Amino acid sequence: MIEGLPLLSTDDVLRHIVGKAMEIRSGEHELMRMIAELDRRGAAAELGYKDLPYVLKHAVRWDRTVAK
Repeated sequence: MIEGLPLLSTDDVLRHIVGKAMEIRSGEHELMRMIAELDRRGAAAELGYKDLPYVLKHAVRWDRTVAK
């Protein structure tokens, strides 16, 4: 949390929002790259699962639809 958030100008708050959104987007991109690497390696079969969405459902507790 940003200390003194109520004291920041509206432009500063918006700038922080944009920065956080970019961090999230970057993190999501890296996560997708890692998931693609698991898929490339055939991790589902190696770990005893039918497919990668089942791995993610179990490991990350994602809904299967989200995991797809």
